[in-house]
Amino acid sequence: MDDAEKELIRTRTDIVELISSYTSLKQAGSRYKGLCPFHQEKTPSFTVDPETSRWRCFGACQEGGDVFKFLEKAESLTFIEAAERLAERAGITLTGKGDAIEAQRLRSERDRLYNVNAAALQFFRDSYKRFRLPQEYAVARGLTHETLEEFGVGYAPDDWEQLANYLLKRKVNPDDAVKAGLIIPSRRGDGTYMDRFRGRLIFPIIDTQERVVGFGGRLIVEKPDAPKYLNSPETPVYVKSKTLYALNRARKAIGEKGVTVVVEGYMDAIAAHQAGIANVVATCGTSLTGDHARLLRRYAGENKTVVLSFDADKAGLSAALRAAETITSAASDLSLRILSLPPGEDPDSLIRSGNAAGFRKAIDDALTVPEFRLKSLEAQFDLGSDSGSIAYLKEAAEIIASVPSPLERDLLIRRIARFHPSFGTNSIHAEESVRQTVDEEKKKITAATARSSAGSGDTFTDFDAPPPNTEPTHYIPAQRRGGPVNGSYYNPRGSERPIAPFRAIKTESADERAERTLLRALLSTEWSAKAMRRIGGQENAMVFTNALTAQLMEALWPLLSGKIAPREALSQLSDSELIRYAEQVLFEENGPTLSEEAITDATLELQERGLREKNAEIRREITRQKEGYAAMDDEQLREYMRNLKALRGKHVDSDAEDA
Repeated sequence: MDDAEKELIRTRTDIVELISSYTSLKQAGSRYKGLCPFHQEKTPSFTVDPETSRWRCFGACQEGGDVFKFLEKAESLTFIEAAERLAERAGITLTGKGDAIEAQRLRSERDRLYNVNAAALQFFRDSYKRFRLPQEYAVARGLTHETLEEFGVGYAPDDWEQLANYLLKRKVNPDDAVKAGLIIPSRRGDGTYMDRFRGRLIFPIIDTQERVVGFGGRLIVEKPDAPKYLNSPETPVYVKSKTLYALNRARKAIGEKGVTVVVEGYMDAIAAHQAGIANVVATCGTSLTGDHARLLRRYAGENKTVVLSFDADKAGLSAALRAAETITSAASDLSLRILSLPPGEDPDSLIRSGNAAGFRKAIDDALTVPEFRLKSLEAQFDLGSDSGSIAYLKEAAEIIASVPSPLERDLLIRRIARFHPSFGTNSIHAEESVRQTVDEEKKKITAATARSSAGSGDTFTDFDAPPPNTEPTHYIPAQRRGGPVNGSYYNPRGSERPIAPFRAIKTESADERAERTLLRALLSTEWSAKAMRRIGGQENAMVFTNALTAQLMEALWPLLSGKIAPREALSQLSDSELIRYAEQVLFEENGPTLSEEAITDATLELQERGLREKNAEIRREITRQKEGYAAMDDEQLREYMRNLKALRGKHVDSDAEDA
């Protein structure tokens, strides 16, 4: 893609607005902060700078970049796909070379699949209006006309070729329809096709950009061997593990309430929305996955609470616990609860019976995972006998011991103490007995954890404090010194232990502050040109203490000299280490304040230091010469005197004067 087009997209894309649709941002000075959408965290470490149109996570994932990189990562897109989507959002027509990119977009497989799905939806909607059977079924299930329209519910006739023929008349390529999972080659082997969905109420699956990505079909025609529900196969536009039904309708309510309710079926989700409970989504015929968990976290709002609603039978209980484990593993910062419904009920049946208030109350009273596990455990033991109660309490103690919060552990201990055989005669003794059992289980967990980490040795990450007596202003990447490739950096002047590279750049040195001032100015849209003019052709006379600063200045100089904007220059860098360092300086909260005077002072400071170091080198050469001045090169002496003259009027050390 042409660089001018990339920059036009960056300019016209409001990066704050774009990222705000994935995570909540709050203004902090001239920048915005929020929780990183790409990893689990409770304290905001994600920063967005609208001036440079860049973002950076200073937490665990350490990701960063521009609007293209964000959309690539957030939606698992290629660069071209992200560029096309951003261009469309900004009202820009991409041209590329000879309209190649536009042609590629028009011919792209994904667009063709979206188009064929849209055509199929129109067919299913028209079929619903033509046949009485789906209408009668919808009425029996309590679905209103408004709900059917809102969710685009349709019908697949109980016929082998109606959809295939319809798509053929619409000039749809059969290969695209097959890839979309709408038709399959006929068993006759004569090049004809038959419909995948037959005799089913159709639920279109629509993504958050209101594009039809797939379909779910509920059988309403008597077919003993056919599955009750049939879903589209996975396609380039439909990945079940990353798709939640009704999220396009629910995301606004989820953001407002900070609570997401996850149900099992399409009808459960639709019934909830019809009852005014709009923060409900459903899985698409698959178990909850880690990708689902990360998707839930993205839209979960500030409270980040997820309530799981599963059938109350044994299979439903097991599914709820598996889902809880998956979510906790993939998105531990989510507050997870499990909804407990009366046996034999699901959200759809409860709401259809006129008890929508009961479903709302069940959501409000949803149990934490430990509470749910304890309640599920009760059904496995004869709590009317002493032996059954003791066996239950032993397993319950293991569950409670794994709870990290002391307050929550204490609450759970008091709740299960009533099952202790002596609770009726001495409740205090019963509670203390349970507490002692929990403490013993917790000691076992602690000991096991200690054993698993024993012998691992000291490790240092981006979150470690620097070792004592080191100078955290000089960083050299570990991998460039043959050390361990773990994201840590070595201090060449001090210990060989790794130190934290980019948590903060703290220094009292005037030289180091001058370096950061100049680098920050070069990266600033407002001050870059002024800094370039002030530095002029003297950049080679500057000596940088920080190795990464020197490398970054060297990489940026030819780009900025070519009148490229700072944010575009950063995007053209290929060294991810330098990009990361540049964004650290750029986003530093307590960084130097930029002004014309500050840039001038910083330039003079670094030029003076360059002269000092050059003269120090000459003095060392003088010392090495046995014949002193006589053996010195005349040009060296002249250079020395020029440097000395430039330093006049500044704080010149006595050694330089003596020399």
